[in-house]
Amino acid sequence: FEGTTMLIGAFLLTTMILWMMQQRHIAKEIEGKVEKHLMSSQPLFSHLGIFMLIFIAVIREGVETVIFLNALNYASGINFIGGTLGIVMAIVVGYLFFVSTRKINLKRLFNVSSILLILFAAGLVAHGIHEFEEAGVVSGIVSPLFDINPILNEKGLIGGFLKGLFGYNGNPSLLEVIAYVSYLGLIFLVYRRVESSKIKATA
Repeated sequence: FEGTTMLIGAFLLTTMILWMMQQRHIAKEIEGKVEKHLMSSQPLFSHLGIFMLIFIAVIREGVETVIFLNALNYASGINFIGGTLGIVMAIVVGYLFFVSTRKINLKRLFNVSSILLILFAAGLVAHGIHEFEEAGVVSGIVSPLFDINPILNEKGLIGGFLKGLFGYNGNPSLLEVIAYVSYLGLIFLVYRRVESSKIKATA
């Protein structure tokens, strides 16, 4: 169950990452369409449509938050206090973002956040595979592949932080390493494809 939760969380996070890659300039387009519908001859349906769009988006984010917090809790024992603090910090960052939008380099912000989300999702994939190994569902092939816990213990302060955020494991199996690297490689290929399609579209 824990492994499945982590893989579902990684899947949902991946869909969001891919959407962010493809829709970086969607804000102006949405704003224009909203204004067009609000000025239409059927304002009731326009308002209802906007309400349903926001309602569904908030519900989806709420479901993702629950799954991510459960996955984090399974992966590193992070409790809901940490999740609550994270939500509070997100509110503060969001407020600062909206009051000083012109001072923020949005392209750089999206690039940095995308990299962090990709590493987080890769950690969930690898840790999900680890849980399946412990349950005897799959074989780790070579377990452990190496052990660097004496240098950077996954239960220590820094190691625990890296484990909770990026799925760090001081003694992973070969299958975990393959899953982690394969996920990063797949995302990189998709990113290159998205960027090349944008270049062709603007050419």
